Amino acid sequence: MLRDALLFGLASVACWSANACQCEASFGTCKELRASDLVFIGTVQSIQPLFLNRWYEANQSAMRSLNDALLHAQEHPSSDALRHVKDTYLAIFPQLNEFQKREVESADSIQQVASLLDSSLARGMRVHFQVKTMYKRGDDDDDAAKKAAGSGPKDDDDDKSPPSYLDVWTAVGDCGYDFQLGETYLVYANDEEGVDYYFTSSCTRTKRLSDAGEDLGYLFFYKNQPDASSQIEGFATSDRKGQLALDPMHDPAAIDSPVSGVIFQLQSDRFTRYSESDRNGRFVFDGLPDGTYQLSAFAAGYPKTNQLLAGPRRLTIKDQGCVRQVFVLAKPGG
Repeated sequence: MLRDALLFGLASVACWSANACQCEASFGTCKELRASDLVFIGTVQSIQPLFLNRWYEANQSAMRSLNDALLHAQEHPSSDALRHVKDTYLAIFPQLNEFQKREVESADSIQQVASLLDSSLARGMRVHFQVKTMYKRGDDDDDAAKKAAGSGPKDDDDDKSPPSYLDVWTAVGDCGYDFQLGETYLVYANDEEGVDYYFTSSCTRTKRLSDAGEDLGYLFFYKNQPDASSQIEGFATSDRKGQLALDPMHDPAAIDSPVSGVIFQLQSDRFTRYSESDRNGRFVFDGLPDGTYQLSAFAAGYPKTNQLLAGPRRLTIKDQGCVRQVFVLAKPGG
């Protein structure tokens, strides 16, 4: 019945919020940057429609008012009732473009308006950002950062300044990201073929700037010294099956049976650096130029005690590349 269709707005929002989001892929910072069309830091200026955002549930009265208008128009059909539905629709979706507004204005039945409402909800929320720092935009490739830093060939677009404001869309429910007004975020977004806007989701590394420490370390090198922005990330584990269980489409933040406190030594013909595995067994080396390296694992206490646990492994890193290594080691005292 039409009455059931008219009430789909609030019901569909509740349904989307209840469904767990299944992410096809989840990457570390290095891979996420390369998989994204847009990466920037920005502060949220507005969210439209605000009532779709879970932090502002009080604003969901707007959707109820539209449902009430739709029900009234069904039960008491008239040109005035349809006009009221259209006015209410346009008021709660101010982000509609001119074409979409004309679609609403030209609708000659409640069924048509309900169909347009379904499309508007499917688009999700438009988040308007003031851009603070731009890392990657549009058709940028790996040479873009080099151009910005003054190395590499220049073209006619090199002198264009990044935009002061950007719009990014996100879905409603668990797959969308719940932005807050006035909060600052590190945003990873994409512009797929056939879509004329950027979008982000909870499946990306989009997060509050306060929670983006690991990402910001890598992005600093990517933006400011692109000739030395490669990365080695790895894990120390006592589980021999752990390496085989790693999913290439989902970079882990931790690994089973982690071994913490392992000292990793990275050597090249230019320098030697060290990193220590954390409680998740993870270690990382950022800001690396391309080249050949040797990676070794030492027991805690190095260099006072020089107990080699594994390696050296010979690694070759390409320019702005990402390398992952897993070391299977015995637990201390095991």
